[in-house]
Amino acid sequence: MLTQHYTAQQRRALNQVWTAAGEYGFDPMFLAMGSDGTPDSYMNCIVGCARKWYGGEMLQTLFAAWESDRRQAMLDDLAWLALENAAFQRELPQRPILAEARRAHAADFFGQEYKLSRQEWWAKNQLVYTMQSARWKSVLGKHAPAMTPYERRLYDELACGGELEAGELAAAILRSFSQAGLFDGTARSQASLRLHFDGKWALAMTKFLPTELVHTDVLTLGQSGIPGGGGPKLDSRRGKLRLKENAETDRLYIESCFGRSLYSPEQLAAAEQALCTGNHLGCHLWFTAGVPDPEHARTAEARRLAQEAALQCKRNRDAYAKDSGLYQNAILRLTEQIRSCLQVHSQTETERFRSGRLESPRVWRAAVLEDGNVFLREVSTSKPGFSVDLLLDGSASRMHCQEAIAAQGYILAESLSRCGIPVRVTSFCSLRGYTVLRVLKGFGEKNGNRKIFNYFSAGWNRDGLALRAAGDLINSAPEARHLLLLLTDASPNDSHRIPPGEGNPFGREYADQAAVKDTAQEVRALQRKGIRVAAVFMGTNYSAPDAAAIYGKSMVRIQGIDQLAGAAGALIRQEIQALTD
Repeated sequence: MLTQHYTAQQRRALNQVWTAAGEYGFDPMFLAMGSDGTPDSYMNCIVGCARKWYGGEMLQTLFAAWESDRRQAMLDDLAWLALENAAFQRELPQRPILAEARRAHAADFFGQEYKLSRQEWWAKNQLVYTMQSARWKSVLGKHAPAMTPYERRLYDELACGGELEAGELAAAILRSFSQAGLFDGTARSQASLRLHFDGKWALAMTKFLPTELVHTDVLTLGQSGIPGGGGPKLDSRRGKLRLKENAETDRLYIESCFGRSLYSPEQLAAAEQALCTGNHLGCHLWFTAGVPDPEHARTAEARRLAQEAALQCKRNRDAYAKDSGLYQNAILRLTEQIRSCLQVHSQTETERFRSGRLESPRVWRAAVLEDGNVFLREVSTSKPGFSVDLLLDGSASRMHCQEAIAAQGYILAESLSRCGIPVRVTSFCSLRGYTVLRVLKGFGEKNGNRKIFNYFSAGWNRDGLALRAAGDLINSAPEARHLLLLLTDASPNDSHRIPPGEGNPFGREYADQAAVKDTAQEVRALQRKGIRVAAVFMGTNYSAPDAAAIYGKSMVRIQGIDQLAGAAGALIRQEIQALTD
């Protein structure tokens, strides 16, 4: 499902990738564009063939290995040299014309040398250029450029063959980087000055940039890979120059993806004015309970989005039905744990009955009104006295386990509902500067838990703003006391930057420790308002310290669905005790 807006030229490149991949509707990790903005047809074909033969998951994992490394751009380019050779050899028997396209690309590479400005030459990495020059001279049947023994070994190792399978190819690339001393498996970042351009400046600056593979703002709704398993963090690499966004176009796009807003324009404007401040200045909010509808989609793109969402809903339901025995057992166990905890912390109330301790002032009612309820009896009640908001991370970093998250959300909501606890289930993600809260099941829907299977993941996740917005939703909760429970991987990451501020004159990316700190601050802000905040963490070891920093002791970690009842039961019992004391 496409969740990225493309220019006309980018759409041409996108179609080239799709055609080569034999698969349509996905956002590729890379698009090959020239410095004049035109697509590089051969390299886009290679991008598509790489996905066709080696899979999107392999590519995402490979390039994520050196994400944020100080040599990231160089490693990207060298990796694509290896992928190009392997994908070309694998695809050539089925597409013989690819050989001619490869030669044309090689000739164009050297033709561009005479058009490069001095700034463009300075921008090139010498090792990358040597490797590229040697590759394309070989394609044209020319002698290789003069290389050192080190460069020759690296060049030979990057000539990966088409006989390699996905895992073997990835291992070969990583091994060549390690042996060359370029990357040993640990990303090493280096602080650098970044200048952010918008509008006319961005248009002007793009004229001075060399041809390169530019990472797209990857925001994809697609089929899950490994249900229940931890996956790589959403890749945050993208072009550094962004054109000024069209606010009305973005709003209509968000509405087409997620449905109409629950708030009126006036209410939404007021919410943004109150909540989109500080680190979230310039961001937008969207509260919706909609489900994308293919029948009423206004554009072909919106129709495709809706169709993908409907397909994911079916996958969620089918996955649940396949293991329904396991899930029903989890619901029974969790329901019993919650119910037992409520009984332990139940309150005693006095009610009138036809037997018990006589209430003297009401004796006359028995004779005059024939009302026999003139006796008092103490009754233990397990009425919860609080409500729960269940918040599901709906970003693309959860794409590999959408079915598992939908099942987890259903298990938790159904267990709470069976105990008489009002529960609302909402997913959240961010896209084009909008943080979207999508209510899957409201408090007043007694039989609405099945609607949780409408969950899908797409976009980024600005956790701090999502928590602020969830706090605004809590104002409509039916109980004064409240628990906000999150299913999360504790990896806040958004394409919309943190604006400049005190001690931060150039702004910064909403990622890594800056985003973790912001999310933790929002959790503390909710807690100061008397809202209990807890989390079920299902993420990687890399993100575990961040989860602890954000949620503290009100967090449990699970590795799979089979652990949900026990871990979530213990966490909910802890929160119930705090709420009822």
